[in-house]
Amino acid sequence: MSRLKIFDRLPIRLAAAFLLAAILGVALVAVLAYRSTSNEFNAFLSHQAAMERMMAGSAISDIRGQTFAQLEKDFRDNLGRTLWIAGLSGVALAILLASLFTRQIVAPLAKVSAAARRIAQGNLTQRVDVHGSGELAELGKSFNLMAATLSHDRQLRQNMVADIAHELRTPLTILQGNVEAMLDKVLEVNTDNLASLHQETLLLSRLVDDLRTLSLAETGQLRFQPGTTDLREVASQVINGFQTQLATKNITIVLEAADNLPPAWADPDRTAQVMRNLLSNALYYTLEGASITIRLTAETDGITTSVIDTGVGIPTENLPYVFDRFYRVDRSRRRSTGGSGLGLAIVKQLVEAQGGRVWVESVVGKGSTFAFQLPYSSSKK
Repeated sequence: MSRLKIFDRLPIRLAAAFLLAAILGVALVAVLAYRSTSNEFNAFLSHQAAMERMMAGSAISDIRGQTFAQLEKDFRDNLGRTLWIAGLSGVALAILLASLFTRQIVAPLAKVSAAARRIAQGNLTQRVDVHGSGELAELGKSFNLMAATLSHDRQLRQNMVADIAHELRTPLTILQGNVEAMLDKVLEVNTDNLASLHQETLLLSRLVDDLRTLSLAETGQLRFQPGTTDLREVASQVINGFQTQLATKNITIVLEAADNLPPAWADPDRTAQVMRNLLSNALYYTLEGASITIRLTAETDGITTSVIDTGVGIPTENLPYVFDRFYRVDRSRRRSTGGSGLGLAIVKQLVEAQGGRVWVESVVGKGSTFAFQLPYSSSKK
């Protein structure tokens, strides 16, 4: 059994394959060469034999017959010896080339295998060197990409746990402290104090609802009711719901949309939630007295909704992560300033669940554009 397990190793199997191919090739060439040469030589001998019969009985004929017999024996011996030497040389060369080729193939695979084992042990910093091009280079690139993704995901999970603990701890601490103070008669039980406690419970409830929505969307369990939807009407309703916040910061919203904008195939409530999250994000980063633009445009693949602010912008290195859960470009933005870090992650899940896509463009110091595209209603009928 142990001998058979040796052939489970890739280097042994590759070397055996090269060697077997070489042996079969050399043997085939040797057999064909031997048969072809023997046939030609036999034909020559037959011709000479016919000539000898014509000269039968002479002393010269007997001498020539003995000579040709010896020549035939020497020829066959030399031919066999030459073929054996050529065959053994070919096998030796095949073994040398097989070892070289096997090493070139197996060495990178061995490095990837070793790095994979270290990653399985928890060391996600492992990377492999990539040289040249071809399948092995692509394997190395794919491995490094996988390792980087795993490392990033682990960091996100760690940040998520820390952020959830922080987001829950702050309102719970406030609630616990105020309730204990009321029980100890240190804090008066009145409408204002109870309203403050109620506000903390609302924040907790919002965080839990956001987590539940995101979890359901990621697992495909969130229910949608798609249909023919007028995005211009949805945007108008969302803007009307923000009038108080807009007036507080003296910010104006401009809605740009063609009168003949075709309808989209979408769930109006979920789409309104997407717009609210994007508008809330833009409102936070837009300075007082500035403006926000919501632009609806009909494009080849669907209707694009762009929320354009004139805020501080997002650094280029942060753009790939803005739709990750609990990711904040501004790390100082916490629950007290209105951000749970889940809004944009929910946006991404809700848009993609409706067959759309979402993206962001930003220039530091000039503002950001968050956009999503949904398919036309006609494409779904």
